Amino acid sequence: MKSKRLESVKETLRHPYTWPGHYPKTLFTYDGCLCHPCARANFRVVCADTKLNAGPWNLTVDVLWEGEEQCVECGAEIESAYGPVTHGYEL
Repeated sequence: MKSKRLESVKETLRHPYTWPGHYPKTLFTYDGCLCHPCARANFRVVCADTKLNAGPWNLTVDVLWEGEEQCVECGAEIESAYGPVTHGYEL
């Protein structure tokens, strides 16, 4: 039986944006987020951990609506749906 989460992770690596809306899909680990290049580079481990529902690279997929996150592997900034957070008002 195929895992729906594993299929969702594979689909996200192929198509990193939602349709409709074109929001960036985010790969969440148990302790943060993983960028798409790091997930692709470690594809076999990501698939194994997600399939077994265990391990540090057990991923779920969702949209990071707002906020600032960094990749737990390389430190790259993860794109949020509404862009960077601005504090205060611009005139």
